[in-house]
Amino acid sequence: MSKYKRRYTNAEKRKKLAIFNSVYYEGDPNNWKVSRLPNWMSFYGYELDKELHGKSPKYFRQFKQGTVVMIDYGVPVGNELGGRHFGVVISNNDTKFKQKIMVVPLSSHYHRGYVNLGYDLMKGISSLILDRIDELIATLEAIRNRLIQFEKKSSNRSFDFSSEEFDFLKSHNIDTSLVHDGNVTIHFEKRNPIFEKLIKNIKAIDTWENYPNIFEFVSYFDTIFSLQKEAFEKLEFKENTVAQLEELSKKLNKYNKQSFAVITDIKTVSKLKVVKLNHFTISGNTYISDEALTKIKYELIKTIE
Repeated sequence: MSKYKRRYTNAEKRKKLAIFNSVYYEGDPNNWKVSRLPNWMSFYGYELDKELHGKSPKYFRQFKQGTVVMIDYGVPVGNELGGRHFGVVISNNDTKFKQKIMVVPLSSHYHRGYVNLGYDLMKGISSLILDRIDELIATLEAIRNRLIQFEKKSSNRSFDFSSEEFDFLKSHNIDTSLVHDGNVTIHFEKRNPIFEKLIKNIKAIDTWENYPNIFEFVSYFDTIFSLQKEAFEKLEFKENTVAQLEELSKKLNKYNKQSFAVITDIKTVSKLKVVKLNHFTISGNTYISDEALTKIKYELIKTIE
């Protein structure tokens, strides 16, 4: 890029911004471009500031050709594409070092020159939902099997503390009534704060690990607490997953229509403009079919021949 040598004074900069400021502060808020300006300028300023201070990302998400992404095209001039739109990644051989991707936008409304992709986006979302359901089932099944195996091995577990071990616990103000009969009952479905406190207090004593039965007792309950913690986390994950899947289902209904590739608006965009991704977003996790991708490529070639 050629170096731009012109330098503006602050007075000149303010003058240059005069018309923009008038539009920004006094423009019709019902105009979609005016209404989107604050968020767009906030994004632009934030990313430019990071770039100027050397804080831009060194690595970026890698996108496979055919991936559906949500791009924020910002506030355009004229009839250029603007706002947020789904698009299909056309660039190939992407890497984490590449900062840009080539995208063909998608539309749910047909206009002349658009490429009809049928219900490909809907099929991609359906596939995403099924994949996430399979993940959820596998996660819950894994923790369930671990709990079953542990319960089988430990259902009749008992501990025989020696007189010396009881005296050791009592000398450190440990309530031995909780362990006096040596029998242990497991209830994985709910936590036991009393036993958790007991184990914590024992572990706070110096040399507790020198007593074999105490060591075995503490290790056993540490394992239980660890499994319980993981099980509760998985249940929370399940609840979050169900909520995310419900959102995806709503979006499936929303996009239950034909999609069209707007090949006239093919554009290279910064990966920074890809709207925030997570494991459940359509963007970054949904793909169009090879057939639809081939159709887009064919129509693109026709535009330059």
